[in-house]
Amino acid sequence: MMMQLISFLFAMALAGNVLADESSGTRQCPGGYAHGTQMDIGRYWYECRDGQVVPKGCLADDGHRVDVDATFDTKQYRMQCVLDHDGFLSVVYKACVLQGAEHDIGSQWDDGVAYFTCVKEGNNVRVITLGCVDQGKPMKLDDRVAKGDFIFQCKKSTDGTPKMNKVGCVHQDGHKYTIGETFEGPKFWYTCTDSGAKIVGCMYESHRLQDGDHFTKDDMMYSCKVNGDQTDFEPFACLQREESGGAIERKVGCSWVEGRGSEAYEYTCKVDSNKKVSKVQTQCVYRASQGVFKLAPGCAALASTVTVGCSQDSGSGKLRIETFGADRMDNLPGGLRQC
Repeated sequence: MMMQLISFLFAMALAGNVLADESSGTRQCPGGYAHGTQMDIGRYWYECRDGQVVPKGCLADDGHRVDVDATFDTKQYRMQCVLDHDGFLSVVYKACVLQGAEHDIGSQWDDGVAYFTCVKEGNNVRVITLGCVDQGKPMKLDDRVAKGDFIFQCKKSTDGTPKMNKVGCVHQDGHKYTIGETFEGPKFWYTCTDSGAKIVGCMYESHRLQDGDHFTKDDMMYSCKVNGDQTDFEPFACLQREESGGAIERKVGCSWVEGRGSEAYEYTCKVDSNKKVSKVQTQCVYRASQGVFKLAPGCAALASTVTVGCSQDSGSGKLRIETFGADRMDNLPGGLRQC
């Protein structure tokens, strides 16, 4: 209905078909509008001049009048009111508007966090977010960059604002992993988190162990202990080696004898000065027909027809059983004494 009225008024005005007020002698515009009257029709406003409907401008979204060639802003656009060569008014998109600033079609700009461009699509224009600004450098959406121990990616947040998000880790060897991914090192295995690579457990002979899992190595039992930077393999018990080839777990403080034939050694599972558990030789054990002789390090004793000594290496601390003739009891080699 409104468009029909506009068409009717223009048709009447362009044809010069005017109405006369015979009583006053003044000329009226179609529709009975008096000279000088301004009227709002659709998105435009007009003025009656000597019986002619003259186009004057456009109406902004809030209803205020805009003159021909003047501009007005919407939330996202800068519009311009134009009058074409046929005398018809129209509203055209002139530029994009973001945070109150005008940006021409095809231009690019940033606000310190993201960067944008203004594009024309058909008869419309709109702002397109191109990516993030990272330390003054533009980053396209989904682009990644490694910085320090992390990988960052330009991604849109839930409100549509692009920002640099942590999406991965850079390990000490330079390899890159996504958040949630697990990977192995020579001693431990890790999970990549948004706060960095975190140790999950230990590696032993290519096997992943969880915190608290046990394994044996040499004559010791170890536990995988994960405690931040203090993560380590922690010995907690010793192994007694049996002649059959089996092994028995021995707790701290336990003592036992290992060895075949006449020569054997007593071991004790001890905690050393560094609070580490270790398996230590504590005595020599010599088995003779007369019985079993236990000798402390550095001691020698007569066992029937032989002299038996328990020597200790000064470097390694290892014990060694030595036998001599019975006459050597009064002439012991250095490092041995009668006990």
